[in-house]
Amino acid sequence: MTHQRVLVPFLEKKTRKIVYTSFKDKVLGIRDSVFIAMPKMTGVQYEKKVREYLRNHLDHLVIHRLRSNQPLTETDLQGLEQTLTEIGEEDGQTLLDGLLTHSGAPSLTWFVRSLVGMDRTVAQSAFARFLSDRSLTPYQIRFVEMVIDQLTACGVMAASALYEPPFSNLHAGGPDALFDGKEKVIEDIFNTLNLVHSSLSSRTA
Repeated sequence: MTHQRVLVPFLEKKTRKIVYTSFKDKVLGIRDSVFIAMPKMTGVQYEKKVREYLRNHLDHLVIHRLRSNQPLTETDLQGLEQTLTEIGEEDGQTLLDGLLTHSGAPSLTWFVRSLVGMDRTVAQSAFARFLSDRSLTPYQIRFVEMVIDQLTACGVMAASALYEPPFSNLHAGGPDALFDGKEKVIEDIFNTLNLVHSSLSSRTA
């Protein structure tokens, strides 16, 4: 077909006849384009922004309450969720849900306190009676101090962590062996740890 069109200009005008063809050009390699919406922010970028925000707003009322182990109201929770969602812009809710799932945190408040930590004075106050118990050995007192250190740095901790390093470094048999003969004391320590976490709502974003 292409060769025929090339020869057309060389035909004499008088003898040139109109020729109708049914040929159609074939254009290969063209396909319908599919628009794929790309998020403006990745999960990694979002997590970094969330961490930066929390680190720079420790004096924020809701964050201060979390660090002070004070229970949050429903309004507090909604405001906290909205703030973290807005950091992710239009994909905020999806990014926040993904971040919570990835972290394994049982609640939004648990997750946030794991990033901002717990006020050391508050943690010490919660375990004060153990620190002043003169019947405890130096290693047992050190065990309690390590719990306070962990809460101050990480804000939360699972009870199972008391059977792992660095706690197990004090006694290979774990807290039960370390507090052998003082079962009521170690039981109270576990109960106190549960109370420290009781202010963290189980509500997730």
